[in-house]
Amino acid sequence: MNHLLAVLLLAVDCIARAWRIQLASWAAGGRLEFRDALRLNLYGEAASTFTPNRLGGEPARFLGMTWSGLRVVTGLVALGVEVAAEWPVFGIVAIALAAYYVPDWSEAADRFLSHSLARDLLGIELIVLVALIVIWTLQRLVRPGAIRHRVRRQWRVALAHVRRAPWWVLFAGALLTVVSLAARALILPVLVWGHPNAPPFSVMFFGSLALLHAPLVVPLPSGGGGIEVAFLSGFAGDFGPGHQVMMLLLWRFYTTILLTVLGVYLLVRTHGARAAKDLFTVGWFRRR
Repeated sequence: MNHLLAVLLLAVDCIARAWRIQLASWAAGGRLEFRDALRLNLYGEAASTFTPNRLGGEPARFLGMTWSGLRVVTGLVALGVEVAAEWPVFGIVAIALAAYYVPDWSEAADRFLSHSLARDLLGIELIVLVALIVIWTLQRLVRPGAIRHRVRRQWRVALAHVRRAPWWVLFAGALLTVVSLAARALILPVLVWGHPNAPPFSVMFFGSLALLHAPLVVPLPSGGGGIEVAFLSGFAGDFGPGHQVMMLLLWRFYTTILLTVLGVYLLVRTHGARAAKDLFTVGWFRRR
């Protein structure tokens, strides 16, 4: 039952995002079929997983729109409208996470550091290792300015077209964004629903919500191991000895792996391995 609910929540997430890009395309003067909208979002999911800071997601979705028959200009305008609708929601989510975590950060830190000395030392070592890998990656692999260019381009496109879109389109897009984020964040609580020793709902929900967005600030593909370290350290809840790793695997499977595999399969089958390679190397140096 729990796995069925997790699949249903994942379907809600995919449907909400498909409707959102359909609505944005309509506001931009184009028409996008639901099947094409669903497919291009899967392209974006796969490319985001394999690229630093999810840089490949938007190029993959944009190419999916053009492959579906939308004109290039229409696709860019649609992405601008979508960004204008979703970024305010991301801001509210950031404020909500700060309001949840900041007030009791000292208590949470004390609880974390006093939980298990050996485990904490191992966790700290792993976190330091991840930080060193992040620094090395930024210096060696990620194109200079790629992240800043991405943010500037998003806001430039969004601000150029937000005034042209009807207010109700932006409002509906924001609501669909809320539904999408909430559905994916609820997957973790659903997986342990009914278990007597399940962590508090708020810990799982807000922890999952924060970890799902961690790849935006950790410049390694899919979080670069930092998400796994945080989860195993109890950031999204303590599921007990012998269950923490299993819950991590299940959560990552439903929130990341499943859609990534579907996206890679559809991309390679429809457009070939060369297109997949080009999208999955966005944001990395191309050695000559």
